[in-house]
Amino acid sequence: MPKLSVIMGAYNCGSSPLLHGAISSILTQTYRDFEFIICDDGSSDCTWNALLEIQKQDSRIVLLRNETNCGLAHALNCCLSVSKGDYIARMDDDDYAHPQRFATQMEYLQENPDIAFVGCNVNLVQSKVVVGIRTLPEVPEVKDFYITQPFIHPSLLFRRKILDDVGGYSEEKYATFCEDYDLLLRLYTDGCVGANLQENLLDYSIPMTAKGSRKMRHRWNETVTRFHRFGKLKKLPQALPYVVKPLVVGLLPEGLLKRIKNHRLGG
Repeated sequence: MPKLSVIMGAYNCGSSPLLHGAISSILTQTYRDFEFIICDDGSSDCTWNALLEIQKQDSRIVLLRNETNCGLAHALNCCLSVSKGDYIARMDDDDYAHPQRFATQMEYLQENPDIAFVGCNVNLVQSKVVVGIRTLPEVPEVKDFYITQPFIHPSLLFRRKILDDVGGYSEEKYATFCEDYDLLLRLYTDGCVGANLQENLLDYSIPMTAKGSRKMRHRWNETVTRFHRFGKLKKLPQALPYVVKPLVVGLLPEGLLKRIKNHRLGG
């Protein structure tokens, strides 16, 4: 029985060198006691065949396949449903985990029983070039979720029990494209606290444009999620300005938003 289960969704990324780099970065971790569960979420390209070839490299890889594209939350819940570890680590198909990531995170959780899950600071990468560093709060509070999420989803490693207690990822339509934000605020509502190691243990891929690929309907989803979750946390009405923040950002001109993000990165 592996102590750690690593879960990842993959969709139409079979020809991407980032997929191979992401998987390789997990298989070469210094911490070895894990299973690596990857769910192909109904890809229409060569992703499934690419995963089958990669699986031959390492017996720790477990493959799942959805017949149709159901979204990341469903893919991750499929992974959770077959996972065996007492700890759950996230990974995305376009990121790169540094070799000591799991060893460092597992040691931290074992030494800090009051912390429910742990992430880390990350290098921000575009087209394989590091363009900045994201330094996150060491022990985020609810107020740290107001402007932006104070965790990087694919950097997280959870105690398995806390995910079971909240029922995993929400597959509600309003949580699409913000399933991580929804999950973490539900964990905080449940009394859990997360932390970020002040080390860069992940190379995190970011989009080339300031607004990324998020459409206004996805920004609406985040607005609804923020309203639900801040309400449960009894942060309304004072948090209402932050509830509508995703919509406001979506209306800003691309150039202005890029300057704001560059300023945050120190550029």
